[in-house]
Amino acid sequence: MKKLLILCALIAVGRASAQLLVETEAFTDKGGWVADHQAFEQIRSAYLMAHGLGRPVADAETVVQVPEAGDYHLYVSTYNWTSPWYEGKGPGAFQVVVDGTPLPAELGTTGSGWEWQYAGAVRLAKGDVRLALHDLTGFNGRCDALYLSREQTPPPADYTAFAAERLRLLGHEAPQRVAGADLVVVGGGIAGCATALTAARYGLKVVLVDNLPWLGGNHALGVRANGLMFENLYPELGNITCQILNADITEKNNPEAYFVRENRTGYIKRYLPIPALRDYKGPPSELMTQAQENLSVSERQNITKSELNQNNNEYRRKQQAEIRKSLLEKAGVAIYQHVQVWKVAMEGGRIVSVAGHHLQNGMEYCFEGAMFVDCTGDGVLGYLAGAEYHIGRESKAYAQEPSAPEVADRKKMGMSMHWYAYPREDSGTFPTVAELPWAMPCTAESCLRSSQWSWEWETGLEIDNATQIELARDNYFRAVFGNWAYLKNHDEKYSDYRLDYLQYIGMKRESRRILGDLVLNENDIVNRVAYPDASFTTTWTLDLHYATPKQRKYFPGWEWMTYCTNGREVWIKPYHVPYRCLYAKDVENLFIGGRCMSVTHQALGTVRVQATLGMAGEVIGMAASLCKQYSTTPRGIYRDHLDALKRLMRKGAPLR
Repeated sequence: MKKLLILCALIAVGRASAQLLVETEAFTDKGGWVADHQAFEQIRSAYLMAHGLGRPVADAETVVQVPEAGDYHLYVSTYNWTSPWYEGKGPGAFQVVVDGTPLPAELGTTGSGWEWQYAGAVRLAKGDVRLALHDLTGFNGRCDALYLSREQTPPPADYTAFAAERLRLLGHEAPQRVAGADLVVVGGGIAGCATALTAARYGLKVVLVDNLPWLGGNHALGVRANGLMFENLYPELGNITCQILNADITEKNNPEAYFVRENRTGYIKRYLPIPALRDYKGPPSELMTQAQENLSVSERQNITKSELNQNNNEYRRKQQAEIRKSLLEKAGVAIYQHVQVWKVAMEGGRIVSVAGHHLQNGMEYCFEGAMFVDCTGDGVLGYLAGAEYHIGRESKAYAQEPSAPEVADRKKMGMSMHWYAYPREDSGTFPTVAELPWAMPCTAESCLRSSQWSWEWETGLEIDNATQIELARDNYFRAVFGNWAYLKNHDEKYSDYRLDYLQYIGMKRESRRILGDLVLNENDIVNRVAYPDASFTTTWTLDLHYATPKQRKYFPGWEWMTYCTNGREVWIKPYHVPYRCLYAKDVENLFIGGRCMSVTHQALGTVRVQATLGMAGEVIGMAASLCKQYSTTPRGIYRDHLDALKRLMRKGAPLR
């Protein structure tokens, strides 16, 4: 086992005369465990997960200070993550180790939801005590917190009810107030970054809040920046987006700088140089580190071209995230990363502040501002503010869309994650399908023969991806593990391959859509309806994803492979999207960008790609600057200052 560097410090530990609360995401050495936040809706906290792809990971450790010697009862917040599908013993087994002695209880294998499980009684001396999480399987055991009490009484089963006590134990009773912002942007994807940078370049005081370690959202996680930027109604739109993407602005309006398909979709293919790997100063990609640790010296020297491309692409994405962070900071944007927004304060139909929770140290924030932008992709701000929203497919009666179903339903595009397997000198073994009864029961007929992901790998097709993303992600785990169990043990082609890389943060496609003064629909796009407030231009097709018939047959309700509605009948010509899709109709000071803008499910198929969303963010940043200049609202810009907005779009945002 590698040498552990343990800092003897009290970090995220609640102190009271009879209780200690230790948040695992703040462990000083996480070992092979990864920090995840996708159960926040359920537990109001981040947690650690033993994401070892079936190989037990190194212990996570920390040192806490016990204020008073005595006998304590230890409770662990954990989740048997396969319980929605499987009634037997879960695969995520782990133990708690106290000062080098493992407690006998095997945790994380029972129960049907997040809960406090009893780990046992321990006698602790006053002073420093070393705590560790010891993984037993490598199959995604998870631990949120450790609760030590002199009484044998667990915390409340209701995590929402426990939230206030959690904060008290951690010493975060009063939130840190961040006041005086002209614009608070929540969501640090390409749309959020473009919005924040544009507004800051116009002189606004901007705060950007994001829940990931890397700015860029889906793009930082691995989604290509699709969308053409050379057919715009306003040719100078897209300049800020190029900066955010580290693309050459001088090439933006050059069709030769893009890869363009027959259907006129595509992406820019020319990017500016990035610093050398040795100069990277950002947070490490834990999954890539994990993958690299599985390589022998010989394998490192003889790495395959596809694997080298994977490593290079991962590094480029993370380096680009640092480049965009530097751009924003130079423009004066105050950036708060690892912060999950969970509450909104309203006065008279306006948002006055949003509450955020730091996913590593548990600190609470209160962000106050004059205007707010929802670029969360999930419509989090709009939802919390009580704005009207849609999720799933609208009925045909709603907007008479030719492709809409007769009856509205919950079908939507899901989430994907990269995974890769490569040939290895010693590829080892992987459990059989029978040995993984909780995974997808893949067979010769139902499996997918592949050694890596593709966009078709997609789950959460009828799940609320805002509130149940952990469930959707875990279903993806089941698909990867079940499919690989079959291939590794039954297909000779993959017998010497090893599963080495699997993301754990989902790349979402669709969630809530907040309604604006205009809800863009399929007819607008296909018939090229011209609106007076036409702004950014969308070029992607009406590209929507649904479960394949084969998946519906073998895995009904939990499908994990899709097809896209991307035939000639849904190819479009460039369409200029109305500005009125970019602000909420019933929250006076709320802009809506990213995937949660005001469109129907059908129309989302075209506006949802990265470069297009970046240009929408530029329009929002321009409109926000005019809101401050004229002391008006987002709706007021359309009603009274549309010509001023058009002038800004025509000129383009300042580039420095």
